[in-house]
Amino acid sequence: QTALDDSFVVTSLASLEKAGPTDIAFILNRGDLSAFEPLALAVIKNTLAGVVIAEEATISGLPYLVVHDALDAFHVLVKAAERHSAVPFVASVSYPDARVATAAQIGQDVSIGVGAVIERGATIGDGAEIGSLAFVGKGVCIGKGVVLHPGVKILDRCCIGDFSIIHAGTVIGSDGFGYKVTMNGLLKIPQIGIVRIGKHVEIGANCSIDRASFDETSLQDFVKLDNNVHVAHNVIIGASTAVLAQTGIAGSARIGQGCQIGGQVAIKDNVTIGNRARIVSKSAVMHDVADNSTMAGIPAVSFGQWKRTAVVLAKLPDLYKAMQPELDAGEVSTIKPLWKRILRLS
Repeated sequence: QTALDDSFVVTSLASLEKAGPTDIAFILNRGDLSAFEPLALAVIKNTLAGVVIAEEATISGLPYLVVHDALDAFHVLVKAAERHSAVPFVASVSYPDARVATAAQIGQDVSIGVGAVIERGATIGDGAEIGSLAFVGKGVCIGKGVVLHPGVKILDRCCIGDFSIIHAGTVIGSDGFGYKVTMNGLLKIPQIGIVRIGKHVEIGANCSIDRASFDETSLQDFVKLDNNVHVAHNVIIGASTAVLAQTGIAGSARIGQGCQIGGQVAIKDNVTIGNRARIVSKSAVMHDVADNSTMAGIPAVSFGQWKRTAVVLAKLPDLYKAMQPELDAGEVSTIKPLWKRILRLS
């Protein structure tokens, strides 16, 4: 749709929102059978990408490269980028009990446990502690004073801020759950973004934090996660927010600063939770939450509304018992006064 001269050089693959004039972006149709919402036209219209690969020219005037299958083109370019950046692994002899690449940059006073693996291009800051059987992938950045407990996996290109602590068994940078729905099944959409963890963050045991589709999944400074928390791709968690055990946060959710998220909470994709909000345990957040709100229930509503509903539900057995004679006799005219009397019970 738009001509490019011979001087055009591609620097990276990027999302429509973050792409610049030397980046390639993609419009990936998730399929006619998908339950996901279609990509907003405003996002496509406002992109600054040098080239947009798509199956149709949705908005005129953009530098489109129209292809038969955008997902297939995405796979091809991801594999080409991986081949272009490949560097052979050469083991360092400085850590005989671990597998550390010579191309990795290891700071001063770093402790690396038995069986740990540090891949090429990784950077480990001064005073960091890498536990036994931990894995640090290619191009990973570990800040100073970071503690990785045994068995932690930090996958390629993810970044961990200074003085953060990650407990045993946690995986950071696993693929986000992205698929195109077709008549022949689910086709995987490559996840090429990263996870960026801020400073003084603590992440409990056996958590999983997915890399972004293109950009970043982000946990800002002083965030605290309990054990067994799942954070999906493109999620942003604001500074000083605490999330308790077994909570699941779906893709592209935005959580503000200073929030308190209870245990076993479910947060829907693309939901925005305001600053200093509180979510009661076992709630399901299906819609945006305002600053300073307290929410509870399934679906989550204001805490005051939830309490009033809980009071009514607790009185239902008494209501049923009081109404039973009238129901048996078919006298429905007396039900409303009885209902009002039950609600006044304390």
